[in-house]
Amino acid sequence: MDRAALAKECLEAIRLWPGCETVKEIGILANGPSDFLVRVIEYGAAVKRKADRAALCVQREKSRAYHLAP
Repeated sequence: MDRAALAKECLEAIRLWPGCETVKEIGILANGPSDFLVRVIEYGAAVKRKADRAALCVQREKSRAYHLAP
């Protein structure tokens, strides 16, 4: 999976969390094919703590299922 597709999928998953519907932008930081971080860049009106927690949960879920293509 490429980084753009992973970012889109992670953003959609984060927006499903209550209070995180307005997250505008996330970033994917990759160290390897299965080692990546999901970080919220623009929160919108979302509560920062909830959005960060959602990003960590989505990161764990996606890292089990996907590997980034080089």
